[in-house]
Amino acid sequence: MTSFDHPHDIITRKHQIEIPFICKFPKKSRLSASFKAHKSAYLFTEAGFGSFTYLFEFYDNSAFSRMINPNTYPIEVELQDMIYMGIQVQSSLSTTQLFVESCRATPNDNPNDPLYYDIISNGCIEDETTVVYLNNQTDFRFGLEAFNFIGNYEQVYISCTVILCVAGDPSNRCAQGCTNGTSFGHHHRKRSLASQSQRHFISQGPLRFARSSSGSPGSNLNLNLNILVVAVAFFAAVALVCGVLIYKAKMAKIVKYETVPSADF
Repeated sequence: MTSFDHPHDIITRKHQIEIPFICKFPKKSRLSASFKAHKSAYLFTEAGFGSFTYLFEFYDNSAFSRMINPNTYPIEVELQDMIYMGIQVQSSLSTTQLFVESCRATPNDNPNDPLYYDIISNGCIEDETTVVYLNNQTDFRFGLEAFNFIGNYEQVYISCTVILCVAGDPSNRCAQGCTNGTSFGHHHRKRSLASQSQRHFISQGPLRFARSSSGSPGSNLNLNLNILVVAVAFFAAVALVCGVLIYKAKMAKIVKYETVPSADF
């Protein structure tokens, strides 16, 4: 159960009231399942650009010196931890430039999920915790504080729209940078298409949020709050029952009088 103060918010970076719940299955059984969480490289081929590859990875530090091992996915994080991501394009052409037009988070591996949170939109940073690090023409590195979607969601996927451009051409989308979505008008369309690739969607994840251990101070605080809530509810119920019993007892002692009609003499 999660409570929140702003009903229109869709994400949170703070632990709210958490009520522990345990469900046990008494019978012994063997279950097995496997899936490949980590996304491999994205390979595309387009006229004018040949074959090129996008790599989307998570890193464990702001120096981007060590990529998180794909075998450890899903990646377990705590709320407000910094998460570091890097997108790289590999191309046989030396004059290409990578542009990350948008990035969004979704609770499922679907960039068109109706529930989403914009991190980058139209080349503009939307999330206040996002930091863009020093990049070159073929790399884009950024980080932000971990968050979770409000509700019964345990995972977050990151998907981005990327474009490959001919470097140095002022008419393509890469050269426009951050726009409001309308400044890159149709009058540039014919020139731009010759010097930029199509938009491609790439994604990576999931991020999974670690549950607080039972011995941590945060867990003890949550447990104390839960005990307080249960205790208040219990005493309120007892007081209500006592009040009803007392009321019925008093009503039983009341003698009802009827008016006797006077006789005619």
